[in-house]
Amino acid sequence: MSKEQKFLKAINDAFGAYNTYGARSNKKLIPVHKWFANIIEANLGTGYSVMSLGKEEGKEYTIEGKYYPKTVDISVFKVENKKKKIISIISFKFVTSNYKQNANNYFENLLGETANIRRIGVGFAHFLVLRGHTPYYDKAAGSELGELKKIEILHEKDLLKYVKLFNDLDFPHKPEVLGIAVIDFDDKGNAYFVNINKLELSEEIKNTLNTDLSLANFIKKFIALCQLKS
Repeated sequence: MSKEQKFLKAINDAFGAYNTYGARSNKKLIPVHKWFANIIEANLGTGYSVMSLGKEEGKEYTIEGKYYPKTVDISVFKVENKKKKIISIISFKFVTSNYKQNANNYFENLLGETANIRRIGVGFAHFLVLRGHTPYYDKAAGSELGELKKIEILHEKDLLKYVKLFNDLDFPHKPEVLGIAVIDFDDKGNAYFVNINKLELSEEIKNTLNTDLSLANFIKKFIALCQLKS
């Protein structure tokens, strides 16, 4: 099984936990956080340790930050003489519903989170999972999810801000490593990667998503970032 297939399995498990336990439960985070932690640990080898939900300690790490303490998703430490020093972190976001109404908030929160971590010299990476076709729920309907009102299709403007950020100069608000995956679910509820070329996107954005922001490139660049920060 390839790393992409294992990643999709983790997404399936995360989405299953989301549907079972609800959006407020951290059980939906465990499969994907653990997947990232395991693949990073395997690639870095000895001299490093990785902390996340689902790992040995089973919890996330809280970093002081430049402006405020922040509990982070996946933390990488350099280990020397039994002492651990945090060197890099991954922030992970999987948008399951109602993306468009919250899109700007997600992006603005990312900018603040990035600056808060990078300003203390810790490497920062962000991986975003979006759905090609995202359900929009009216939460006034009563249940936790609410009533399904429509399906939102991913468009150029939904991704352009992230591509602009990727192409920006290296300021503290820019993640040092950025990745985006676009997924959907088939009739049996199994996640699959959307064919980016079939979306109504510019060639620039398609090429950036397929290469620079791909899952494989994200892992490769994050490993390099950890080694650089060691």
